[in-house]
Order: sequence, then structure tokens, then C-alpha cells
Amino acid sequence: MFRLMVTQALHGDCLILEQGSQDERYYLLIDGGPSNVYENHLKEELGSIRDKGGKINLAVLSHVDDDHINGLLDLLHELIEQRREGEQETITIGGLWHNSFGQTLGATIERCLARQMEAGSLPRGSMPLMDMQARSIGQGHELRACAGGLQIPINAEFRDTPDRLVCVDNLDKAVQLGNLSIRVIGPSRATLQSLQEEWEAWLAKQEQAAALPAAEAEAIARELDQSVPNLSSIMLLVEAEGKKVLLTGDGRGDHLVEGLQQAGVLKEDGTYHVDVFKLPHHGSARNVTPELFEQITADTYLICADGKHDNPDFQTLEWLVQAAIKQGRPFCILATNETGSIKALVEKDDPEEFCDKTVEALKNEEMRRKIEQNARRFAERNDWKLMQEKQEELYERILSGLR
Repeated sequence: MFRLMVTQALHGDCLILEQGSQDERYYLLIDGGPSNVYENHLKEELGSIRDKGGKINLAVLSHVDDDHINGLLDLLHELIEQRREGEQETITIGGLWHNSFGQTLGATIERCLARQMEAGSLPRGSMPLMDMQARSIGQGHELRACAGGLQIPINAEFRDTPDRLVCVDNLDKAVQLGNLSIRVIGPSRATLQSLQEEWEAWLAKQEQAAALPAAEAEAIARELDQSVPNLSSIMLLVEAEGKKVLLTGDGRGDHLVEGLQQAGVLKEDGTYHVDVFKLPHHGSARNVTPELFEQITADTYLICADGKHDNPDFQTLEWLVQAAIKQGRPFCILATNETGSIKALVEKDDPEEFCDKTVEALKNEEMRRKIEQNARRFAERNDWKLMQEKQEELYERILSGLR
């Protein structure tokens, strides 16, 4: 049995992968979502796992952003309190994967950023995104401290590497949890070097702005705030029982492809297909391209978003649909919330019309057989928690169009 449980995480991410038999199961927790997600949604799921005799074998924080880390912090704080009071603990955690800001981008950049934020040389409130980023970095340190207090091993599988960093270059094979295979596909050292250079350039511009007159400095600060460099995300390819799940955090599409190539899993033509592809950065169009959806394809696309920051972008959804029509392949979009962009997509590209377009797009008999095979494969998969009646009806309609 191999299941993906998608916790309601509002504008953030919170996922649990379960694999195993009735006698022995393994659980992988990826991110904890923003504030209130733990108390309102995640805690109950974890209690259910504990009551079945399970534990979180590995918790992964993809990166230090509030909408990914907050729920994990709430969990660890509660575990500390429960242990202090001698109460039953919500769950046992076997290990944690987490790259700190200093690990990924260097202690020098972290100190420089902290110094600039403390100096307050730019107008307060002029850089809300940067303020949020700085708080998230502090949350990362807090998470490591809590894990240490609970004696949860951090990056244990990378202990023999110089920097104990979770990255493609430090692990040339998959980590096994029972039959659950976990392969790191991001970040890479090349990605981190590029991000480090982006941060150095950004910090230099911020220092220059601080020396300007107040009005001019504030205008530049607001502009800089909209271009805060990304933080590196831990990206994973998880496999079990012949199924593949691609977990991307807030990573970039080009970094994802590079990581898959470095991991040696891309086909000769540079493509790769998975069962479930969690879209990067909640479906933001800044992290993907039309070409990505032709190169990395999936049966099911998972979107964790609630419309905040306009995620998922309508453009992202359009690129995804157009790539599928072009290739003549069926797919399913599963979203944690109905957003304006998803409503607009359904209105513009009605699922039933998509079926017709998919059948019409089949150019040759080989492609027709491929689509029919994929559709039948989906119809046989009743053990996935993500499967819904609507999805099965979609594939039955495609099958009928091929007969």
C-alpha cells in the first residue's frame, strides 16, 4: 500500500506519504504548513498514525518559509511540552531533513543579512517580504534547536559529508525506508552557488539604497522587496510499488530538471513521467515554463494553494493543459482549495471538452495505444486515496472515444 495524504495547508504545503503493510508501515512527513494548520488539521492525522502503532520515520522541511515550517514548529513545541509534563506524545519522529539558511548560502551572507535587518537603515515596513524572509530564517534556527532538544537526528543520512547538507551531490543513491525509496533531486551545489551569487548582488543593492535620501531609499527598498532571491528547496523523488511521486517544495522548474538529470533518471530524450507531480511554489508561473510540462509529465498534478498571492497562476494551469492536449495525454488536477484561477480554467477548458480535444489530438495508432494503456492503468488504481469518481469517469470517457 502506497498513499499520499494531502493535509489542508491553506497557502502552504503539508503532505504525508504512507507505505507498507498492515504489520509494518513507514511514514514520511513533508512540511507543516503555515500557522494553525497543525492544530486544525495535521495534529489529528498524526494522532491517527500513532494510534495505529506508527511514527513519522522522517520529517522533511523543504525550506525555511513560514508557510512550510510553522506547523512543524508547532508540532515540536508541543512534543517538548508533552515530554516535560510526562504526557503521551502526539507522535514519534525518527529523523529530520532540513538545510539551514547558513548551510545553503553561507554564514557570511546570513550574517550580512542579519546585520542589515538589525541596523534598520531602510524605512521600516518598506520591505514586508524581506521581513517575512528574515523571520523564516529565525524559525529555521528554532526548528533545529527544538529537534536537538528532542534528540531527533538532523540530516543523519548526510553525516559523512563535509557540510551535512541535503543535496543531490551529497547522496548518489536513494534512501530506503522499507520499500519506500527517497531520492534527493534538489538542491544541487551548482544551484546553491547561483543562488549565493544572487543573494550577494541583492544585498549589495540594499546597502547602496540605504545610503540614499529617505524618499529615494524607500522607493528602491520596495522595488528590491519584490525581487528577494529564492531560497533553495529540498526536492524529492519518492518511489514505491511501481509508483512515483515528485515533491518540489518551492523549487524552480529548471532546477528540477537539472536535479533529475544529475540523479540519472531522465530518459534519453530528456523527459520523465511520474504518477503525481506536486507543482512547485503553489503553482506560481514564476517557477515553471510551458516547456517544463512537456518535459516532466504526470498522471496527476497536485496543487497546494488557496488563492493567496494569486496562486495557482492561471497561466500555469493553461500551460499544463495545453501541454497535455499537444501530447494527447489525459491527466487530473487535484487542488487543496477551489481558487479563482481554477474556476476560470474549468470555465475556459471544460473537462469534457478536454476529453474530446485529447482524442482528436491523437495523430497515430502508436499514440492511441499509449493513451489507452495509460487510461486503463488509471482505472485499475483504486488504492490511491487521491483517486476520485470524477477522475475515473474522465478516463472512461477517453477510453470510449478511442473505441
